[in-house]
Amino acid sequence: MGSWGTASLESDEGLDVLHALTEYTTERKSVQLKELITHFREIGFLSEDPDEEDFLYDNTAIALAEIVCAYIENGKTKYEQLNGLNGIVLETEDLLELKQLVQQVLDNKGGDRELYELRDGDSDWIKHMENVVRILSEQL
Repeated sequence: MGSWGTASLESDEGLDVLHALTEYTTERKSVQLKELITHFREIGFLSEDPDEEDFLYDNTAIALAEIVCAYIENGKTKYEQLNGLNGIVLETEDLLELKQLVQQVLDNKGGDRELYELRDGDSDWIKHMENVVRILSEQL
């Protein structure tokens, strides 16, 4: 894992998520969160089974949550690559699903999450993850 910061978007895998999202939204001004979750499942970045433990799936869920949180907080995505994307439609059901995906990483659900094990003991990462969950929770 090439990582240079606390956020999932500050890693090689996070940049892969951002690149895939940029390609997906090239011709779009707005996208539904549900569409994003479906798209990332279709390209193999997220599992159909939300309980499946996998480094890529966990990192993708967190990276998507970080993008959504930036949109919630700033009214825009804040990532230069996504400047043409003016809106993310956030339905409660989809926010809840994304929050649960992130929460299960933070909780190390299953007890064998590689991403959690790599960051275990990193108080900055824990605070970051708790903040992501808090922002998503406030939208529910």
